[in-house]
Amino acid sequence: MNKISAPKRICINDVPNEILADIFRWVSISSANTLSTQNGLHASEVLSQVCSLWRKLAHGSPKLWTELILKVNVDTNSLNRRESLTHWFSRSRAVDIVLTLDPLRVGMQLQSVISTICDHSNLWRRFRLSLPWAGIMSFFLIGTLCTPQLEELAVECVHSNSPAGLYPRHLAVKEGSERTVITDCGRLRKVCVALLPSFPLELLCNLLPWSGLTEVIIQKPGAHPTLIHHVFMHCKSLVRLKIWTAYWRLLDISMEPSDELRLEHLESFEVEADLRALVHILRSVQLPALKSLTLSGIANHDEELYPVQPSLAVALMELGDHAHFNLVELEIYGLLDFCKTSGLQLEDLLRFLASHHGLTSLALKCQRREDAHGLLNCLSTGFLDERNGRLTMLPKLTTINVDGDWKE
Repeated sequence: MNKISAPKRICINDVPNEILADIFRWVSISSANTLSTQNGLHASEVLSQVCSLWRKLAHGSPKLWTELILKVNVDTNSLNRRESLTHWFSRSRAVDIVLTLDPLRVGMQLQSVISTICDHSNLWRRFRLSLPWAGIMSFFLIGTLCTPQLEELAVECVHSNSPAGLYPRHLAVKEGSERTVITDCGRLRKVCVALLPSFPLELLCNLLPWSGLTEVIIQKPGAHPTLIHHVFMHCKSLVRLKIWTAYWRLLDISMEPSDELRLEHLESFEVEADLRALVHILRSVQLPALKSLTLSGIANHDEELYPVQPSLAVALMELGDHAHFNLVELEIYGLLDFCKTSGLQLEDLLRFLASHHGLTSLALKCQRREDAHGLLNCLSTGFLDERNGRLTMLPKLTTINVDGDWKE
């Protein structure tokens, strides 16, 4: 009678290093590798403390040290944190960094953390700063940073909910202060900024070579409106541009039509702005490759006291006249109020749609239910094309989403 042998037990140390390293990688991704003052150790550090074999394997696996989510508050031991960061970078070949800070608790350790991170800028791949005002200004006054591996950069000012009227027109930078300049960044393609309308423009314009970027995002609370003009003037390789901007009248900013504001390769353009900013941007720029357009309105009560000229309808038509593009996707939110002259009227919208027979997706938000019904009826039965006096439809339109906070 044959004896059935018991299955052989395999010790974890018998697992090939390649498989063990993959397990370590899975654990580190699952735990988000957060360095903070509250939990101290991240997954990669914990794994490296089990035994000498695991420590050697973890320290020799750069993939374990590629995602650094760093949280800092005043309880941080700056010396220990600087040492931990230095060890982290020494084990990595390229790192994605997210640096956040408790905005109500800013201490001297922040300077130490930013300084240590910037000392290893040659390893940055994706770098995101999410800091209060003091932290943001610390970053912009570092000096020259060499970033040969940098692909994405995001700089966000958190907890800045004050209205623009409370911001100074220009935030002062001390004379002779060393400015941050990002160099050797041939891989950099995407930049996201979310600062303040009064942020010193020269700090942003001189921060990096803008000409090679393919994607720029300006998020709330925005940036100085002149930065938008700078983007159109210098970012000629852009494929996607997303903008949040307001307070143009308050800051006495305008934009005039110019051939220099032409982006030959831009395919996706998203603008969230008050009426003055929208009108100035749309009537001034040229976007011959545009395929996707999203317009969102920001409520501004000053518009009733200071009417915007020309109208939004005229500016939208001028956008099409300056450079004939084949629009595929259109989204409009907060601008369709057929009872107000300041917004887009039904005939204005239909006049624009008549020029884009290739449209496949349309998303709109109306103010009243009957406006939505009238619009849907026109799209389903056809509407008059004023250019030739004929009834027209959008033959390729397959997706229609008309919604709104209905006003009965």
